[in-house]
Amino acid sequence: MRKKICLVLTIFCWLVMMPARAQYVNLSGNNPDITEYVESNEDNWNKSIMYIFYSNQPCPLCSQAMGMIYDIYEEYFINQFNLFEINYTDEDEYGMQESYNLSQPLSVVLVRINDGISRGYYKIENPQFFVNDPFYFKQRLLSEINNFLNT
Repeated sequence: MRKKICLVLTIFCWLVMMPARAQYVNLSGNNPDITEYVESNEDNWNKSIMYIFYSNQPCPLCSQAMGMIYDIYEEYFINQFNLFEINYTDEDEYGMQESYNLSQPLSVVLVRINDGISRGYYKIENPQFFVNDPFYFKQRLLSEINNFLNT
């Protein structure tokens, strides 16, 4: 019994302490979606993008995570980013899947826009893994986004 408890605690600690699967890509240039975004509104010339990418994969916690992400966006980042929710498995969105190397059921991609050009992106994969602890979810996402804004 004691071994089982230790095993469960070890797995729990490993899941909580494992680093976020996040990736920063320093990349200047534009794909057609960024060009259209910037050209559609002059206010977007220096306003970065927050994408919430989801797929058709079964994901019981994704909708809850998406709601929590949207709440964080509205409370903290509405002036720094424009938010878009995109099902990247749709036929029309294949370019997004390729551009941001998407394969998980849920990912948040932050794209830095300066002077009308994409300067890089930061991808946070599988935030739904942390919805069971709303405080941790919020702190972790805030930390990831603020780190991106400060790079």
